Amino acid sequence: MIWLGFLLIFSALGDENTQNIPVNACLEIQEVNPELPINSSETVSFPNGTSNNFLENKACSWSINIPANYFVILYINATVPIGGDISVSQAPNHTEKFLDGHVEVALLFVAPKFDLHWFSGNSSNGSIHFTVNWQPFPENMTSRIYNLENNSSSIILDHKDTYSPVVFHAATKVSILCLPGTLKEEDTYLRTVIVFDGPDTNSPFLGSLYSINQLKSQLISTNSTVTIFSIVPIMSHHFVIVQDASMYQKISQITGLNVNDSSIEVVKMGSQSGKSVVFTHINNPLIDEYLTAVELEEGSELQVYFEGLSENQRIATYTTQNNKTHLPQKLQGRLRYYVLSSGNATLSLTRDKWKAKWEKAFEGRRGFFTSKYWKNDKKEMGMQQDSFHFIGEEVKNATKFKFSYRFIEADLTAENSIHVVVSDNVQRIHYYDHRTAFEYTNDTQWYSHEGHSISLVYSSPNSDQSTGFYAEFQIDSSFENLSLWLIFLIVVFLLV
Repeated sequence: MIWLGFLLIFSALGDENTQNIPVNACLEIQEVNPELPINSSETVSFPNGTSNNFLENKACSWSINIPANYFVILYINATVPIGGDISVSQAPNHTEKFLDGHVEVALLFVAPKFDLHWFSGNSSNGSIHFTVNWQPFPENMTSRIYNLENNSSSIILDHKDTYSPVVFHAATKVSILCLPGTLKEEDTYLRTVIVFDGPDTNSPFLGSLYSINQLKSQLISTNSTVTIFSIVPIMSHHFVIVQDASMYQKISQITGLNVNDSSIEVVKMGSQSGKSVVFTHINNPLIDEYLTAVELEEGSELQVYFEGLSENQRIATYTTQNNKTHLPQKLQGRLRYYVLSSGNATLSLTRDKWKAKWEKAFEGRRGFFTSKYWKNDKKEMGMQQDSFHFIGEEVKNATKFKFSYRFIEADLTAENSIHVVVSDNVQRIHYYDHRTAFEYTNDTQWYSHEGHSISLVYSSPNSDQSTGFYAEFQIDSSFENLSLWLIFLIVVFLLV
């Protein structure tokens, strides 16, 4: 069940230690405090019975105070009539509103307080029952600490990584993004992960992963430090993406997208209110992402970044001038950011190589090859830079093309190497280019050879220390095809 994790908490608390807020305590504002010393097995509930009905257009509010080193579990069971609502809010920017119908929800809050508001609307059929329970934070928690540098790769955490506090120190401020899991019913668990605006769990509340997801935005710290902590450790499939905020502060909307592994995902982007960003994440090294189409308004451009949003992490720019010739494009690695600064755009993304038609060669095609985690500077994470690329056909009657390529960057230190092969449709090698630390290290010139396919292998036995490679490619009509076409034209001309 969607609320199972929270409801288990309440079933463990029991009903024998319950204090009741008076049934007539639906006031304009009422302050609720725990009885000291706090007994974590004790709850405070409203009303005396299981629910309470109100006259129409009745409004009431409760302000629930929370001492330092404690958090609150709020459980609401209510019927909200048409025109009525329940809202809960905590400064500075977290508000949830529930409208029309049955509401059964468990929420978490931290110090110093939160507010609960009820409005019955123009009906007397509404009812509300809620329970408040104060729980202490675990004692002697051990924190992990990360330092975030300007223009560096993002830190990515999964749900288990935040079961103990994680502290981030940034060069400027800290930006926090959330990519929810693929199961919609897990979104509620994002409420359990709290972001504190400082070095520990006694720092001011900044927000939760749930608020990031709902607002399609990010959290940015007031100063240079935040703490992220899962108050209730519940199994989920979300990811937290954290980075220095220097390149993230002029974004109006930023949204995480889970791309389906077997279909084409159509994404519409608009930048009427400012820069719009869609980001994707891949946790499986065997899966790649493909940008297959970009439809843009005249004058607009889509920029693609790996690992972050600094200028040196930008790897491609698409306009109406190149969106036909430069796609499809394989985009490897952990994180991709698609950035639209003006106008509207429609993107087509997939993780299915065959649906992407990545290996299809055509005259005029342009693009690039990269190693698996190019632009990732977290070498200590041991990510394998090895990669393989292939474009063309190995079948009878395949079309011959002129394949051109050049290397812009290539880490050929130690035992790293690159192999480029241009072959025909029966796998006979027409050209072989082998590069190591002892040859072609800084060679960036174009090489062109004719054949039916091109393949590239980057090998890095000591891959966790490799920065990988980036190479550009071009595909044009072969001289042989041009010659045959020229002969055909001459014959036609002579016959005429």
